[in-house]
Amino acid sequence: MNLDRLNIGSDIHINFIETDKFKTNQVSVYLISSLENDLKASKNVLLEKVLMRGSKNYPTLAAISKRLNHLYAARIWFDVIKSGETQLLRLSAYMLDNKYSLDGTDIIDETIDIFGDIFLNPLIKDGSFKPEYVENEKTNLTNEILAQINNKNAYVNQKCVETMCKNEKYAINNMGTVESVKLIDGANLFEHYNYILSNLAIEIFCVGNFEDKKEFITDKFKNMLKNIARVPAEKYGTDVILSAEYKGETTEEMEVNQGKLAMGFRIGTSAAAADYMDFGLFSMIFGESPTSKLFENVREKLSLCYYCYPVADPWKGVMVVSSGIEVENKQKAQDEILNQLEEMKKGNFTDKDIEDAKLYVINSFKSFSDSAGGIISWYMSRLLLGSIVSIEDKIKEVNEATREGIINAANKITLDTVYFLKGVSENNDGEAEEE
Repeated sequence: MNLDRLNIGSDIHINFIETDKFKTNQVSVYLISSLENDLKASKNVLLEKVLMRGSKNYPTLAAISKRLNHLYAARIWFDVIKSGETQLLRLSAYMLDNKYSLDGTDIIDETIDIFGDIFLNPLIKDGSFKPEYVENEKTNLTNEILAQINNKNAYVNQKCVETMCKNEKYAINNMGTVESVKLIDGANLFEHYNYILSNLAIEIFCVGNFEDKKEFITDKFKNMLKNIARVPAEKYGTDVILSAEYKGETTEEMEVNQGKLAMGFRIGTSAAAADYMDFGLFSMIFGESPTSKLFENVREKLSLCYYCYPVADPWKGVMVVSSGIEVENKQKAQDEILNQLEEMKKGNFTDKDIEDAKLYVINSFKSFSDSAGGIISWYMSRLLLGSIVSIEDKIKEVNEATREGIINAANKITLDTVYFLKGVSENNDGEAEEE
């Protein structure tokens, strides 16, 4: 599948990926925002919630849903994704292809009209978003931030990242903080809305079978955006720290039965580097696959944890090894995780391990083409990296990777921070099963 990319304005591009693989089409608009502070992060997330509450022509969620249902259950949604030290504000529409319309309705055209109304025609009064919508969504966002502690695994990983990347933008929570949400009102949120329309790079993706509608859709988006006063887009990117000196260990006590151990590493590379594929294969052998070293040794052989796996952020060049353990096994588990890393650095893995890892990675790449959303995510990530590479080319890169490259990748990894959530309760039903 090839990417057809056109410039339609100042730092605005529309991207078509033609395929007849699906019965549906998807259109997604990305606005690329630098992750600068808690308040900006909260405004970005709150904005998507408020915009989806209603527009001038569809002033309620019920009105939006009713209209979409008439278009063969088309869907529109908004989300905000953290990628390294950027936030991607993404508005997407998912619709049945026109050829399946039973009554001649132009599903694509009418869905994009609703899409544009939600995005560019919000409910505004006296220079402010509708106050009750803003306050309701502020409450919802505050509850989401507070609820993060309920997922102990994700919570301890976030705390590890915040400690490891203190004074770096990457430590900022994608939703901001409860305190930053309090600072937002309808007026300053509307100011922020106008700022992002004028100041952020915009990438529009259209995936599906558009046949002779490409020019029509392109002109439609040009007309939607033509009255926006655009300025050169704000700069975005992620600072990568390649190595670290060990910062030490932080222990937090909480009334949970199962301990949570998060070990933060700098991986010595990032997705923008030529050698990142070697790290990807390392990670698969080390802890991501069902036959990985962490699974087979720390969990199965030594029974030191309930789960143990690495989560890497390719943009930032960090990796957190996350495990759920009995509190008394904490040091043993930590030592064995580091031991397995040392074994990887010495090259103590088999050729079959490499072949299995390549197969896992190749299958994961192929899975992107299984949905329109996956295809869009693939190409959007390539654009962020500044190099549009096809899935087939990346698969070729996987097949060309060597044992030496994987060993080199392992030897670049340095331990930065350990964060331990120590359970102090003897009675918390089900906690031992949490992953």
